[in-house]
Order: sequence, then C-alpha cells, then structure tokens
Amino acid sequence: MKMKRILSLLLVCLLLLPLVSCAVTEETGDSAESTVETGETQAPAEGSGTGRVLVAYFPWADNAVLTEDVDAVTSPSVVPPGNVQQLAGWVQEETGGDLFSIQVTEPYPDDWDECLDRANQERSENARPELARNVENMEQYDTVFLGYPNWWYGVPMALLSFLEQNDFSGKQVYLFCSHGTGGLANSVELITDAAPGAEISENIFDCYEEDASASREEIQNWVAELGYSASESTETEETDTMEETARQIAVRSGNGEIIYELNDSKAAADLLAQLPLTMEAEDFSTNEKIFYPPRELDTADAPLAEGGAGTLAYYAPWGDVVMFYGDYSENASLFELGQAVSGQELISGLSGTITIETVE
Repeated sequence: MKMKRILSLLLVCLLLLPLVSCAVTEETGDSAESTVETGETQAPAEGSGTGRVLVAYFPWADNAVLTEDVDAVTSPSVVPPGNVQQLAGWVQEETGGDLFSIQVTEPYPDDWDECLDRANQERSENARPELARNVENMEQYDTVFLGYPNWWYGVPMALLSFLEQNDFSGKQVYLFCSHGTGGLANSVELITDAAPGAEISENIFDCYEEDASASREEIQNWVAELGYSASESTETEETDTMEETARQIAVRSGNGEIIYELNDSKAAADLLAQLPLTMEAEDFSTNEKIFYPPRELDTADAPLAEGGAGTLAYYAPWGDVVMFYGDYSENASLFELGQAVSGQELISGLSGTITIETVE
C-alpha cells in the first residue's frame, strides 16, 4: 500500500511538471526557446524596428505646380531635381534607404517671392499644412535622414506636420539642409521640439543652396562618416553577381543566335559593360567576322587567343572584336575573350546588322 501511494505521487508530479513549465513561460512573457543562449542573434519581432533607413525630405520642387514661365535661373530649386531633392537622392544612393517626399495637399507657388509670402504666413499662424500622404509602417525604421530647406530662418511648416504625425521615439535622426545666408538658423530647435524622443544627431550636413548641385562628394563623405554608406558593399555585390551570372553573351542576326561563354578577363568585362549593342558585322579575310565596339577594351590581363574556330577575340591595334569561324595564326596583339558554346556554325553567315546582348 505504501509503495502504491509513492507511485501515485510520482505520477501526479510527472503530469504537473509540463503545466508548471508553461505557466512560468507565459508569466514572464518569454518563450521557452528564448531562454536558451544559442550564441546567435534572433530576428527582431515585427514592429520592433528592422534597422531599415528612411530618407524623408521636403522639396519645393515636389510641392509646386510648375507654370510654363517658371524661371529656372532665379528659382532653380523649384525645377526638378531641386536642391533638397538632389541631396536626398545622394543620401539614398549611399544608404540604400527608402525615399519619401513630404508633400502638401495644397501646392505652393512656383514663384519664389510668392512662395516665401505663403511660407511666412504659415509661420506666423504656426500652421500645420495638410499632407498628401504619410509613411506606411513608420515603426520599421530605426534611422531617419531628414532633409529640408531653410524657410524664414526655420523650416517649412509642412515638415512640422510630418514630424508631429509620426512617432520618432528612439529613432536616430540625421539632418541635412539647403539654405541661403541664414544657415541652419533655429531649424534644429524646431525639429527637436516637434519630435520628442528622437535621437537627433549634432552631426548635421548643410550647404548653401547655390552649392547643392555640386555637393555630391561632400554628402557622400558625410554619410560614410556616420557609418551608413552602403555603396561600396552594393558595388561589390553587383560586381560579384555580374561575374557569377553574366558571363555569356548572345550575338543575334536574321539567321539565328550564337552564344559565347566569356573568360574572366578585364577585356571581357569591358565588353559586357557596353552591352547591349547594335552593330554591323563585317567580313575580314576568309575566317572571321568583326565589329567595332564603341570603347576600347582593357587587355592588361587578357590571354592571347590560341584556339581555332569559335574563338571570340579582340585585336587591340584596330579595336575590333573578332568572331572566328576558321583556324587562325597567333598574334601578340590578338586577345581571347571567350569561346562559342552554341551556334558556332552560324558565324560564317553573319552579315549586316547584329545585336550583342547579355544572356540572362
């Protein structure tokens, strides 16, 4: 009897153990999985920020209806791309972020003096112009680059509309501004008041409006200094992708298609970079067809052409690409670009207009 009682107690404990574990997990708000240290970073939960970058900006160019008599000389920032719009585009290129143009429902005049009059009226009334649209899922952005012009020693009031309609709490905010002689004036203070909780950096990019169109390198350096430049890695990824997937080209004419597999030389890459091309195929000698690409190819690391029929080559002294359909003699200035992998029998019949394209 005593033994039976002990066994019964053990059975009850075993049945209750999973329930106790579940109760502890629910109370703490953690899953059992999250309490295990795996050494790996877990993906953030939806709505908690994904580290994405938003490049939001207020441009006069997107907020005015242009008339035919708009003066691009006296009002260059209203003609797309305007000053702030151009700066924002370069920030987006560097960061890989999402662009968002802050636009009002009631456009401003395209005459600068009239635009200033309305801006001054809105400032004196502390107005909040209605916006045509807003950012979707603002919570997904952890970093915001915010661009604006200096209007009346401050900011366009529509920028304050944007800031007050969105929650910037905990977001890292970087400012860039195009201005006249007033500089930043009190724009930073206005933005700080309108976005409580935002972490606004003191590292601000600003430039005179007449210098904005020539500020690409400066703003790229600024973004790189902040540690958000993605251009280098993007360029590397694109180069790697090209090397992995774009090593075949198609030469097409009325009688069919010839596919060439290119080698990994710089000369072959230079040819790829010029495609697509529409050229004229020319006869030369009794064993080759040629065409002249628009730009010379760099043969520094290219191998000498040593194969027979089906070789795609480049003759440096003349700057022509050669498609051999017969045997040929070696030449110290003749460099191999690749070999035909299909359609070799069609090379001898090439004539007239041909197209040269990358094989996707």
